[in-house]
Amino acid sequence: MKQAPPTPPLTILTVVIEKHYGYIGQQIALIDALNPGADYRLLVVDNASAGSPSLRVDDPRCTVIAGVDAANFPAEGRGSYHHAAALNGALAQVDTRHLLIIDPDFFVVRPGWIADCLHRMQDRALYFFGAPWHYLSFRKWRYFPCVHFLLIDLEKAKTDRLDFTPSIVEDRRWLNSAAAKWLKRRAPLLHSISLIESRRDTGWRLRRTFGRRGRERSEVLLPVLDVEIELDRPKSFGRPRSHWIEQLLPRRWSFLPAPGTWVDPADVQGLDQPELQSLDPETFAWRGAPFAFHMRRNMRDKGKGRTEADTLRDAADLARLLQRTMALATPGRRDSDAAGHDRPAAAAG
Repeated sequence: MKQAPPTPPLTILTVVIEKHYGYIGQQIALIDALNPGADYRLLVVDNASAGSPSLRVDDPRCTVIAGVDAANFPAEGRGSYHHAAALNGALAQVDTRHLLIIDPDFFVVRPGWIADCLHRMQDRALYFFGAPWHYLSFRKWRYFPCVHFLLIDLEKAKTDRLDFTPSIVEDRRWLNSAAAKWLKRRAPLLHSISLIESRRDTGWRLRRTFGRRGRERSEVLLPVLDVEIELDRPKSFGRPRSHWIEQLLPRRWSFLPAPGTWVDPADVQGLDQPELQSLDPETFAWRGAPFAFHMRRNMRDKGKGRTEADTLRDAADLARLLQRTMALATPGRRDSDAAGHDRPAAAAG
């Protein structure tokens, strides 16, 4: 039996503010449970403080560094500029070949994912492997990884070529222009089409530099998406004429993602857990099985009108879900189906 090659060391980089502090302990526990013996270092940028970091993590593998002052950035898109500056500043602290950038509320549930992803990078000579923007965000770029979960081979994509700075202020100039306002008023569908993949958020320069020439290879996870139910934005897309126009447009101007770049929830086992359905996060699959969920959708869609009781209930649901995932991550629980798709223990009901 052929022995798997050793897994190289990995730096995991995440940026937090106060509301994310509690996720760090959960992330470490989950990573350890799913990746026993993995050689990784966790680098946390505490972006709540530009001085001494307030976050304390009692783990020798974890280093917490101070972030940057949010007041230095424009009001429009300040969170994105603030996040990007923290990522750019932390690159100098990375001394491993492979770097994983991950949001603190992006939880990977696949057992052995560190080795699986790093071996995939090596086997396919990938520059990048990660999660794309979920297709619910039609203004963000598609089919290329974003900073929610972005694994980079720094021997191929050198750090001096990495720049996470967004261009949201420049994007806003078009949205505020007389031409854009006229188009929105007279032809709302065409206005919406003009916005597809137009928002240059954190990390867009990587896609411009590496994602369009075909030489620098990348691979993305598949968003789990019920196209008929969930793709209900923009509002003009819901009109019958819009679907007819959609058939005539090039893929670049289509609200619908390309076939094969997403997976229907019915085709992924393990997404029926009650806590997952209650939290309603963005979910991603890889090789036919659940890979991760991202609480970003939960916070965005439920943000308005949330009470303290709602927050506590979601925290309890998340804790139960992670505890069950870790409990199921035992040796020998992973198997393969006839098609060669991995079915991780975390996907069990």
